[in-house]
Amino acid sequence: MQSLKLLSVVALGASLAVSSYAKPAKKELCHFAPKNNRHIPVGHMDKSNHETGINEAQFEDAIKKVVDVYAPIVQSHNATLTFNHLWEDDTVNSDAYQTGNDWYVDAYGGLARYPNMTEDGMVFVFCHEMGHHLGGAPKFDGYDWASVEGQADYFASMKCFRRIFKDDNNAAVASQMTIAPEVSKKCSAEFHDANEVALCERSSQVGLLLANVLYDLGKGYGEPDVAPQFSTPSQDVVSQTDGEHPLAQCRLDTYFNGAICPVSYTDDFSDTDPVVGACAEETGATVGYRPHCWYAPGNH
Repeated sequence: MQSLKLLSVVALGASLAVSSYAKPAKKELCHFAPKNNRHIPVGHMDKSNHETGINEAQFEDAIKKVVDVYAPIVQSHNATLTFNHLWEDDTVNSDAYQTGNDWYVDAYGGLARYPNMTEDGMVFVFCHEMGHHLGGAPKFDGYDWASVEGQADYFASMKCFRRIFKDDNNAAVASQMTIAPEVSKKCSAEFHDANEVALCERSSQVGLLLANVLYDLGKGYGEPDVAPQFSTPSQDVVSQTDGEHPLAQCRLDTYFNGAICPVSYTDDFSDTDPVVGACAEETGATVGYRPHCWYAPGNH
């Protein structure tokens, strides 16, 4: 039987915002990954007979990190945040949805058990889901609580991951990672405090990990033959902002651009104006803006 644990903070009311996009395909849910048929049960082993992904304690710790920071923020919006702890569920995804005053995130163990998944990776996934709730414009039409997929990705790296780990010893964490040259160069150019540079590097590399997860999940469903890399940003240009899940390379570009945007994580996005709180080409930004593979400046 699937175990279900609830963690919530009670508050009152909820707010809605204007929107301009088609509804997500499945009513009530916004997913981290495109819908897929992958399932990873508890105890799943790799070829070396090691369990894949992270363990349940790390899974719970990732949830706690997000809830500790965002439950009070959601409460300030007169709403209740509830994470459903679904460790035993083998679904390879994560969901966000709202019902009146109640804001939910479904956290599935199947995604946590994905090969090479880390605790940072799961925090980033949950940041994406919080981005649907709090990421601001652009939003889905008729689904006006939810930021579109690319915006949820942008929120994840630019606001959420940065907010959660701002006081960590990020230099120590980043020193255990292999940092891509493009990442080191751009993070060092946009930030001058050593901890902020390291946090930018940490966030970017976690974005690469997740982009590769999404690339693997998307094989046979539109993903190209080449895996996402920092050195090969998407050349796609949309004429109108696309609210659906971008391809993995485009999502990596969004994660990276959010990580290097020097606008503070404390500058909230607006529910109606995508320029507010962002690195926006519309106001002259030359780095850290939303990539053109899903976002069309002035046509959102």
